[in-house]
Amino acid sequence: MLNHLLNAATGWYVRRGLRAYHHYPADKTAVVFIDVQRAFISPDPTLAVSLASLARLARSRGFLVIHAPIAAHPHTSFPTPAHREIERALSSLPDAPDIASAVGPSPSDVVLPKRSTFSIFGLPEIDALIESRGLEHLILAGPLGDLTLDSSLRDAVQRDLHVTVVSDCVAASSPTALELELRYTMPRYAHLVTDLEHLERLLDS
Repeated sequence: MLNHLLNAATGWYVRRGLRAYHHYPADKTAVVFIDVQRAFISPDPTLAVSLASLARLARSRGFLVIHAPIAAHPHTSFPTPAHREIERALSSLPDAPDIASAVGPSPSDVVLPKRSTFSIFGLPEIDALIESRGLEHLILAGPLGDLTLDSSLRDAVQRDLHVTVVSDCVAASSPTALELELRYTMPRYAHLVTDLEHLERLLDS
């Protein structure tokens, strides 16, 4: 009963609060591609198409495009299944750690150093970039929705940033995990946009 009430209250807050934000000023908005690397994109061509469309949309609107790749960290003292899963994927092929060609990078993009933390905010460079550019709104996308994107989303909200997640630009470790993220976990933090078409309508409104 308590969980039901909490979910109902959260849903009301999202609908009334976060979803009321429809303004994406170009100079204060960035699209962040989290771990959009060949290791995680190649098995899902549909996701690659959606991510490429988001990249084109972001550049056409003058949004800053940020690439935040992850690196394997074999010397973790207490590796978890998530650490091992990421390490296996990144070591599967010589070009597995490379940024996927679907999203660039283009000369105007910012490519962050590879990190070993799940959250992109494990890098001091991201905080410095957000502060120097005066960013207020982040649009997050990436293939590891229930791992690194989830962690980054929570940290972004803790920094008082407004966060949008484009649902067709997110994948997860399984269909069930993706559904749980998009239906229950992420709506507690992010302004969820159902698809790119919806995002474009918001940008035009």
